[in-house]
Amino acid sequence: MKRIALLLCLACVAVGGEPPAARNPELERLNALIEELAALKAQATALETKIDVLLRAMSEQRGALQAKPASYDALKATVAAVDSPADPKPAVVRCAAITSSGKRCTRAAMEGSRYCKQHALARQK
Repeated sequence: MKRIALLLCLACVAVGGEPPAARNPELERLNALIEELAALKAQATALETKIDVLLRAMSEQRGALQAKPASYDALKATVAAVDSPADPKPAVVRCAAITSSGKRCTRAAMEGSRYCKQHALARQK
């Protein structure tokens, strides 16, 4: 869009006329507003991404706190699991949706999303 406006300006100057922006201050104001809105949209997208990452991390921390070991044997198993070599598979993120019963969905979230396939489709509708 900027290229088209620049070409129009150059064409008008070559012909000897005034550039369209000089003749129409309203058009110039609208172009500035469009650029500002595009910048704000980019910032909002970046913030949404940050929020998603933080929500996932906090959900995982909450799940870890809720699943405290009930006995010494469970604690030993947890320590043994931590001491074992790292699993090559990526960590599974739980779906962030709340079911109709008021509990959190137990399915795994799709890659790059906060929701499982079913809840992602439901949110689109």
